[in-house]
Amino acid sequence: MNVEKLTCFHFRNYETMSFSFTPKCIHFLYGKNAQGKTNLIEAIYFLSHLRSFRTNQLDSMIMHGCKEFCVQAMVESNHRKEELKVIVDHQKKHLFRFQNPVKKYSDFIGIENAILFCPDDLSLFTSSPKNRRRFIDMELMKLSKTYTVTLSSYQKILKQRNQALKQSKVDECLVQIYLDQMIDVQKIIMKQRNEFLNSLMIKARELYPFFSNEKEYIDAKYITFIDLDGDMKEAYAKVFEKEKKYHQTLIGIHRDDILFELNGKPVCEVASQGQKRSFVLALKLGLAQIIYEKSGQYPILLLDDVFSELDNLRKRQLIEKLPNDMQIFITTTERLNMHWNREVRFYDIEQGRIKEVYK
Repeated sequence: MNVEKLTCFHFRNYETMSFSFTPKCIHFLYGKNAQGKTNLIEAIYFLSHLRSFRTNQLDSMIMHGCKEFCVQAMVESNHRKEELKVIVDHQKKHLFRFQNPVKKYSDFIGIENAILFCPDDLSLFTSSPKNRRRFIDMELMKLSKTYTVTLSSYQKILKQRNQALKQSKVDECLVQIYLDQMIDVQKIIMKQRNEFLNSLMIKARELYPFFSNEKEYIDAKYITFIDLDGDMKEAYAKVFEKEKKYHQTLIGIHRDDILFELNGKPVCEVASQGQKRSFVLALKLGLAQIIYEKSGQYPILLLDDVFSELDNLRKRQLIEKLPNDMQIFITTTERLNMHWNREVRFYDIEQGRIKEVYK
């Protein structure tokens, strides 16, 4: 998968920008801070996920003094061209494929499949369970339409059940009907989440030694409210009186978590920043391998400030581990003097302008 052309209007500090990129190539984006390096890969990420990795406020991505922004791209996917466009105004997203409106987010997300590493990813181990669930859900949504539909169905039923629990007189029969529906979809979601996490860790463990000189073992455990083969009805029956008291569903896959471990202990308690960085890099590259095996093509890889705390050896190890058939964008403030065994292009970014630099 490749972004062949990216165009931005009134996006962050890009008033008007249109640039073509080379397939299966590493693109180094140089520049001082606050010049637009991260904004460029944010635009690519936004087309993939329909959300930013930096903010939840859509308006903050609109250039100051403007009323809307537009990001569009020509994407090559399995030898087919896909023209994608998103216009954002007043906290609303308008989606287009080949200039035709797209009504459902699920019909848009993942057409351009991009994976991101950024410094904030290190908070994955210490942030709320919601962020760890999102990490799994976003990737499964791009890989499986079934998962997307099932998760959406669960969220709808959960909302209905919570509304029923909020009534002054709870209709227990109605609550039970919603519960039966929730149990069916939860079994599907739990199975897919668990299988995905197990597959991801197999890939990550293969990659982790390339980023660490120590003999370390990484793992991740899926933490949910019941054993995967447990009796859900019994679990809900035990908390039903509390649910009526607090007027909400107290257990379910909407409260799941992931426990990441280093040598059998929680990463958040024992790992250094370098170990956390190595763990996340192994996860992201492992994820890219899973996507390749399922779809027959690598996703686009976005590496924001990935070199800032890596020594020269690990920088070289990282570059050597990147698949040759993958299009990659790397932001950095420093020039790199390395031996390249593949096609590499260099760009200077200054005040929202991009210029290719020939070496």
